[in-house]
Amino acid sequence: MHYINYNHAEKYSNYEVLWIELLTVKKVKMAKKNEENFLSSGIFTFDSPECTCEKSRVTVNISEGPIPAIKLSLKGNRKIHFAFGSKVGLVRVKDDGSVEENNLLGKLVGIKQGDIQGYIQFFQNNGFIIPLSPSQIENYSFVVIQSIVDRLRATLELMSTITDMTRTSYEKIVRLIFYHLFAPVVSLSSSDEKYHYVSCKHQYGAFLDANKNAPREERLKDTFNNVEFHFNDSFGTFSLNADFVDSALSGGETEEKYQTQLFKNVFTVYCSSRTDKPEMMVFVNDFIFHYLYEVGMINYVDVDRTYYVNDEVHKELFTEELKAAAIKVAKFIVKEEIEYNLNNVRPIYDISKLEPAWKIDSLLSALYFGLFYMRPNTETYRRCANPKCGEFFSVPISSRKKKYCCRACMNRAMIARKRARDKINATRNQ
Repeated sequence: MHYINYNHAEKYSNYEVLWIELLTVKKVKMAKKNEENFLSSGIFTFDSPECTCEKSRVTVNISEGPIPAIKLSLKGNRKIHFAFGSKVGLVRVKDDGSVEENNLLGKLVGIKQGDIQGYIQFFQNNGFIIPLSPSQIENYSFVVIQSIVDRLRATLELMSTITDMTRTSYEKIVRLIFYHLFAPVVSLSSSDEKYHYVSCKHQYGAFLDANKNAPREERLKDTFNNVEFHFNDSFGTFSLNADFVDSALSGGETEEKYQTQLFKNVFTVYCSSRTDKPEMMVFVNDFIFHYLYEVGMINYVDVDRTYYVNDEVHKELFTEELKAAAIKVAKFIVKEEIEYNLNNVRPIYDISKLEPAWKIDSLLSALYFGLFYMRPNTETYRRCANPKCGEFFSVPISSRKKKYCCRACMNRAMIARKRARDKINATRNQ
């Protein structure tokens, strides 16, 4: 480090002295930043035991045979340290508090679908997502593990998509809304039954189940004297053919796309009395009905794709009003998902330091806690544009052009594009 010897200051002009002083201060600040102890300066810290894991198989249903699984067991007594800091997210730290590996959230949700070896490597480095039994070997279905991480990824992507409006994809927003609301609930438990995790079942899912057999409004029974029925819903007045309403509710003949169980349940609730029903649940149901009826009948969604009945979708009918409603519903879902996964996180007071702290029950909770602390007005997550990477990385919303998680990925992608162009040119010249 360059310090000025003021006994020989006459060698420097006043401008040179000032410049060197500023440079020295900058170097000192950078050194302090690099030496930051995240165990003492992080917003929260968390410890997780090391584990060993390997690929295995487990039988869930005898008629279907064994399926891929991951076998896990605790490894010694050493604890892995984690911390969360502003702008760096959840990181794994060394015993001295310095960062050992950063962006753990982005790395986990960036593992490619079905890459069981990628998950094994992550768990070997960071421990498992829930506490393991100290005395028994656990054997968890890979499908269940993948589903839980998919839900975490869907929450991250939904949050990022509705906050970074320059990159907003309404197709993705709708897909992730349906994914959260209707994805199967999955669970993981430790063998000693001391820890049990169940994925979130959103309020709307419970609301739909409770009302899917609700009777239609009395006025909707008179199809003899009515050609159309008018509905006053969250979007104004909407009219439907009376014969269609009767057929759809009674199980009569309708177009194939209106025969999905999801549409039947949603339409039953839409045609029932709105009295004493939660306003937000009615709003969500109105949005889903209008999207299914007007834009496209969704048959199935996964975290990456939407499947429509007969591949029929009318994007031009996705109005600005429906777009605004999608944002509102998405925000409500993000709130529910994060709050649900922080149920077992609670504040405590560290009497040794006389400081507030957090009691965190699992690595999965720590990852959701990182989302809880995300600052949506200033930062977002994007997926690395290098197809061989796929890691999600934090970036300021003001950054419009950053597409890669690091310079190495950018260089690899540029080399790959150049090779592809050279191959095309070589083929043309033959």
